[in-house]
Amino acid sequence: IIRRGAAELDPAKRKAMLTFTVCGSGFTGSELIGELIEYRDVLARDNKLDPSEITLQLVEAAPTIINMLNRTQTGKAAKYMEKHGVKIMTNSMITEVCEDHVNLKGKDPIPTYTLIWTAGVRANSIVKKFGIETNPRGGRLMANEFMQAKDCNNIFLAGDSTSYQEPDQPRPVPQIVQGAEETAAKAVEGIIKNVDQTDVTIKPFKGAYQASVDSIGSKYAVAQVLEKWNVSGFIAVLLKHAINWMYYVQIFSGYYLFQYFMHEFFRTRNNRNVFRGWVSRAGNVLWSVPLRFFYGAMWLWDCWTKVQGSESWFTDKLRLPFEWITVAATSGASQATKAAATSGASEAATSTAKAAKGVFSLSYMYGKEPLMVFDKMPHWFESITKVFIPNMQMALFFQKFMTCVEIVIALCIFFGLFTWFANAVTIGLVVVFCLSGMFYWVNIWMIFVALALMNGSGRTFGLDYWVVPWMQKHLGHWWYGNVRSHYDGVKTR
Repeated sequence: IIRRGAAELDPAKRKAMLTFTVCGSGFTGSELIGELIEYRDVLARDNKLDPSEITLQLVEAAPTIINMLNRTQTGKAAKYMEKHGVKIMTNSMITEVCEDHVNLKGKDPIPTYTLIWTAGVRANSIVKKFGIETNPRGGRLMANEFMQAKDCNNIFLAGDSTSYQEPDQPRPVPQIVQGAEETAAKAVEGIIKNVDQTDVTIKPFKGAYQASVDSIGSKYAVAQVLEKWNVSGFIAVLLKHAINWMYYVQIFSGYYLFQYFMHEFFRTRNNRNVFRGWVSRAGNVLWSVPLRFFYGAMWLWDCWTKVQGSESWFTDKLRLPFEWITVAATSGASQATKAAATSGASEAATSTAKAAKGVFSLSYMYGKEPLMVFDKMPHWFESITKVFIPNMQMALFFQKFMTCVEIVIALCIFFGLFTWFANAVTIGLVVVFCLSGMFYWVNIWMIFVALALMNGSGRTFGLDYWVVPWMQKHLGHWWYGNVRSHYDGVKTR
């Protein structure tokens, strides 16, 4: 119906086709609305619509919604729904359902092609054929305090079609999972007693509802715990997950507990989990985040040694092993420059000497000197470098500039900003360092780490979580404009 609505040209019919109406505001209806809230953007994207064109309505015949919870929690749930564009209509009883609209008692009809019915508390009509007494309001099968059917000693009842009202409660057992489980447990006690023909005393049914949680989508929930505490938002969603975890523990199913974790946290799409997608990616790059932090921190530490102390690269002391510059500076410059150049040449010679006795290894070997990838620049690379760095002034500027570039790259990697590009540049720098005679084989792993981090690691616990979608949304449409399901002569660019 969304696809048909996206292609419809008549404004009134288009609006009706893009209107979803949920009848009934119990747990089922409110949770369904929560799912629609989160899928609205996905449906709009897949059908080239603006999300605001999709209308969500919650229709309730009673004066209030989610009547199983107290008014505080109900108010929070209603506020969340309205904040996300849901129109809540109370005191609105649906009297007739037609193809393109629904009629309300005493109110204007609602134009809609999609009505989802979650209302009603009556039992399935088949229970009338059982010959067991039912209550007049909901047609549910009447049970006593032992979950026996009225006047039937060998018939036991449990679940949503069962009606039993405790003496101190205003309503019968609620039609929720906890009610079904507890009535079933009491019914099992009676069945065992009848089968074994024992004189075991069975205690009357006493409901104990530890918590009621209403999930308005995957990221928000309201909960009432032991009728004493109200929790909402992040904590309430975690409470819902904890209840589900407890269930799998109770049935001793470690396999399904693991699958639950993967399904709810790590393999979710469209950011549909309590952590807003931070821990879930299609390629599951969560496990590369510690590596990203380590790699960025390593670069930052390397840069720290270059910006302070006697080894700073921001002085007029040449740190780069460019022999043509040191030779030129030694042959005819000022005494100060000559000294600096001599020092740089000496350091380069020392480095070369050490490299000459280096031992090849891809990991550190105690007592051995690591082997350089290239102990001196290849001639072709030296010729290219001379063009860009012909003299001492340019060399000093270049070493300071490259230090700043390394700091920026280190910060980008550590904080997950433009992670793909930053790691691509890192690979390029490592290649340049190798060709410049400034890199050892034991550190060649840096190239492969950078390749691994180019898989979108910044989208998990990194700034790319916000930056990349923003760029895709705004820069991606800069040239071609916005794609629409139909254009109506409107300029899109």
